[in-house]
Amino acid sequence: MSITLIRRLEGAFVMAQKFTRSKAVILLTGIVMVVLGIEVLINPIGALETIVRIMGWVLVAYGLITAVPAVMRGNPLQDATADFGLGVIAFVAGLLMGIAPGFVMRFVWTLIGIIILITGVLDVMEAGSFRRVGSPLGIPATTSGVVSIILGIIVILVPLASATLGMLVAAAALLIDGITEIIFALGM
Repeated sequence: MSITLIRRLEGAFVMAQKFTRSKAVILLTGIVMVVLGIEVLINPIGALETIVRIMGWVLVAYGLITAVPAVMRGNPLQDATADFGLGVIAFVAGLLMGIAPGFVMRFVWTLIGIIILITGVLDVMEAGSFRRVGSPLGIPATTSGVVSIILGIIVILVPLASATLGMLVAAAALLIDGITEIIFALGM
């Protein structure tokens, strides 16, 4: 073995020691993840609404912390345009998220649905090019595009049901990862 390889292995070993977690931390992480997963399973939209509301109030605080010092320094439109502008945008968006999280959720999911729909239409158009040149990718690309169009329409028509499905997937991931963490901790 070369000296360089030995040093790299020693460095990796030292890094692995620094990034190990204790049994208590792993167990606590697993328990928190399972509890959060159960909470999201019980009320997925309520959990999402809470997340949006918390993010909104964090943005309000960020907006104030960013915009107020810009005003205090003097003319915000001349001295700190970016700070002031970003602060105001964050403040207004945060207020909207904090006060009307349901509206924000519907709006965001509707935008996501529109993006999915547009992507599906573009995929179908691109699939036409594949079919014209005789590529075997024509049929799968068309199928993928049509599925995207259908899913985009569904997300646009029922945004909260789509959000519920997304939160249920997140809840399943939290539960699986939490249980895995608990098993790993108990096996240490």
